[in-house]
This record gives sequence, structure tokens and C-alpha cells, in this order.
Amino acid sequence: MSAQLKARRVAQDINIVYLNDDKPNNTNLKTKENRAVVAKLRADLVTPQNEIMTVDIDFDTTSGYHNNTMMLMDDYGVEMFAAAIEAKHGKVHADKIRQAWNQKEDASASRLPTYMLVQKPKNDELPKVFAVCGKKGDDHISNQAPDSII
Repeated sequence: MSAQLKARRVAQDINIVYLNDDKPNNTNLKTKENRAVVAKLRADLVTPQNEIMTVDIDFDTTSGYHNNTMMLMDDYGVEMFAAAIEAKHGKVHADKIRQAWNQKEDASASRLPTYMLVQKPKNDELPKVFAVCGKKGDDHISNQAPDSII
């Protein structure tokens, strides 16, 4: 039996397509009592070369600690987040976020970051922030986690 697709329009430029195919939870992630958590996202990125690059973003970790909070995908989102960081933690940290968004990850990157991922902090520490997906092909694949921007 094949799964059935159902689409829901959230806004003019946002459609969510549900695959009605319940599966067992084989991840290390634990849900809240009344809220689901995101285990994985698949994104088709349109590159400056007008090509599609598919990226799977997997939030499942062996620790089962689900501390992923935000995904920022444009200038407005990054500026709103930077403003919040500036208000809570200071301008020096906010400027690091703005700078990372507006520069290539390193000299070999073919473009600026596509998105930022934010992980919530423990206690009163700073969140971990990663500006990623600015490299093409296998250049961006690594088993070593990048350093947080702040």
C-alpha cells in the first residue's frame, strides 16, 4: 500500500506536504508531551548557478538531546536574531552573527551561507550558531563539527 500525500498551504509562498505514512521512532530524539520535534529536514537549495542541490539536515544525535532551536534563511531572519542576541548578550556577539552571514565560510566556499542553525544554550551561556552550506560538492562534507560563530 502506498502512502498518501496531503498538502496544506500555510501562506502564499509556503506549502507543507504531509506523507501520511506513520513509522516507528527509530531516532534517539524524545518528544515533548504535547509537541513533536523535528528529526530531519530535506531542502532543495537553488544555487547562484541556477542548479538544485539537495541537502538533508539530520537532527538525530546519539545523546538524544534535542537542542536545535532555529533555522535562519534570509537577511531579515538573521537581523532579527542578531538584534535579539544584541539585546540579551551584547553588540560584540550580534556583530559576529552579522559578519558570518555576510562573508564566505572560508576562501574555498563558492557562495555566502545559505542558512544559519541555532542551538539553545545551557543555563545563561550563549547559543551555538553555525553559518553553513556555502560550499559546493564534497568540499562541505566533514565529520568534524564547525566551531560556533559566538
